[in-house]
Amino acid sequence: MSSIKLKNIGLIGLGMFAGIAASMQFDAMAQKSAGSPLPIDELRQLADVFGLIKSDYVESVEDKKLLTEAISGMVASLDPHSAYLDKKSIQGTA
Repeated sequence: MSSIKLKNIGLIGLGMFAGIAASMQFDAMAQKSAGSPLPIDELRQLADVFGLIKSDYVESVEDKKLLTEAISGMVASLDPHSAYLDKKSIQGTA
């Protein structure tokens, strides 16, 4: 066999190995996430509150600010040492 054929066979084999490894990794990730499903009712409630604020609050609120503050509140409620820093906050501290 010529060296080009061997090289092509090697590349095909490497591609097959990479594909199998990647599919096994995706399967492992899917099984891990299946063990802890998303809390759909609570997420729906969060979306409802977001919608009410957007439609009925006395002043206009930017989506990004509202969501960033919601994330910040979630993280801050974990313990006194946890804080959410968005990209803007990180750039301000550097």
